[in-house]
Amino acid sequence: MNCDITTHILRGCKNLQGGVNKLYLFPYVKYSRSQITVVGQELTNFPSTIIYDWDSIVTNYSENTSIEGGGIAWGQNFTIQIPKTIVSSEVFKLVKKDYRAIYIDRIGNIRILGLYNGLEAQINNETGQNKPDFNGYKVTFTGKEDNQAYFIKDLGAAGFDIYTIYNFIFDNGLDNFVMDNETDNFIMDNSN
Repeated sequence: MNCDITTHILRGCKNLQGGVNKLYLFPYVKYSRSQITVVGQELTNFPSTIIYDWDSIVTNYSENTSIEGGGIAWGQNFTIQIPKTIVSSEVFKLVKKDYRAIYIDRIGNIRILGLYNGLEAQINNETGQNKPDFNGYKVTFTGKEDNQAYFIKDLGAAGFDIYTIYNFIFDNGLDNFVMDNETDNFIMDNSN
């Protein structure tokens, strides 16, 4: 965002916009603390990992502290909304394992959640009561860490490789997935 224009009135740059711009999920794998490098509040090195780009119509993250056993615990939770309840959905698989997540907020902060302990998923499927209400899945990931979510300057330099999965819903009512990484390009054609 360019905020250089200051004719007659000095106007501050609007760089405090809320919300999550991008979300990545990947399965939790237990690593020793020596395999993960943090400097202050920044994650600088992580074992080479593929992270999966997720689309959500609403993503909300919050973090809070509590005192447990005389120490401070950081509760991390975020919720994603996936529209349209369909028979072929595999959202239920998210509750079968723990995850880590990385998000990029709308002001450019990149943070990792569940770094040492992972995150658990809970799923709510709802239809709403009125026509404009949300119909689909709300997935809430929760976890507790000894420190707040760590920042990351550069995903690639820290050890993360992004794998993108696009999910398009076409008029035929079927899900068609287009996956793209350096070696594979797939398009599922559900036509007869």
